[in-house]
Amino acid sequence: MAVKFYFDEMMPRRVAEQVAARGYEVIMAVDVEMIGKADPDHLAYATEHEAMLFTRDAPFAGMTARRTDHAGLICWTGADNDFGGMVDKLTEFANAHTMDDVEGQVYWIK
Repeated sequence: MAVKFYFDEMMPRRVAEQVAARGYEVIMAVDVEMIGKADPDHLAYATEHEAMLFTRDAPFAGMTARRTDHAGLICWTGADNDFGGMVDKLTEFANAHTMDDVEGQVYWIK
């Protein structure tokens, strides 16, 4: 199955729109009434919808690395305003992986 993304509320819509324009499915927390939810709730939602959580929350990503009961997580460690970099790295990632590959894994990209 192709990689699908769930952007938590920290991730910019402009990135989601560009990733979607390149043919990848993106769910945004702001669009599915997940604003203000705790990080574990975002991870559970993403997993329930067979999507990788995309976040900037490095401490949560670190804690999640000790778990395998999720659909996968990508933590962005680059500049917060590097929207083009986010789009490029996410699409490169999606081109190289499937949802089966990423299950239970945490990836750090920048």
